[in-house]
Amino acid sequence: MRGFMSLLFGVIAGLIGLATAANGNEFGVVVMHGKQGSPSGYVARLVSALQSKGYLVSTPTMPWAGNRIYDATFEEAMREIDREIDSLRQKGAKWVAVAGHSMGANAALGYAASRDGLSGVIALAPSHTPEVPAAIKLLGEDVKRAKELIASGKGKEKHRFTDGNQGQTFLVLTTPEIYQSWFDPQGPAVMPKSTASFKTPTPLLVVVGSRERSARGRDYIFEKAPRHPKSKFVTVSADHLEVPSAAIDEVATWLTLLRQ
Repeated sequence: MRGFMSLLFGVIAGLIGLATAANGNEFGVVVMHGKQGSPSGYVARLVSALQSKGYLVSTPTMPWAGNRIYDATFEEAMREIDREIDSLRQKGAKWVAVAGHSMGANAALGYAASRDGLSGVIALAPSHTPEVPAAIKLLGEDVKRAKELIASGKGKEKHRFTDGNQGQTFLVLTTPEIYQSWFDPQGPAVMPKSTASFKTPTPLLVVVGSRERSARGRDYIFEKAPRHPKSKFVTVSADHLEVPSAAIDEVATWLTLLRQ
């Protein structure tokens, strides 16, 4: 009898697993890496975990990747996300969420501000804050120079501009038009403005790390989003780079909630 019961429980568990996977296979998630990163970097464990649960996952290399930085404007990046979502829907996804780590979170929020039809938005350690005083102090002169170059008809010529990432400053080679689209303190990459401009009330999961050097609280972006009963703000024990891995259980649980 004991053997029979063990076998029965095993069959039931297997059926539950198959049902969960089947349900997941109708749910697609676009997961975007952070600045200077890649799909095989800090988001890789999260991606693997979601795939193991049956989710359809897209992991594009975005314009802020280490091997692309910066080769497309903010709006062009939005169109790249469009293509990823179209691909997931062609594979059978009935629901789609957009997720991102650091600068990828910034883009995920911007996407929800410019498109509708998303089932959820996940912002992991959201970063890239061109509107804050420290960024304006560091980058303001280059933003001004980019505007002047655009005004003089040189917006598509490549120049070197200043960028920063988690306290490190470096130069990037890009066009004034591209630089301006990402670094204008009144531009589309300003997260509080994006979140307040969601096309429709959309479930939002924001996860920050307790050891992040520049983590911001609920009022920075989360409280500015249109209210939704499934939105959630979470703090995990992690630094900025560790957040995607530390948030695996939170993300998986929240995505399950979206299907209920």
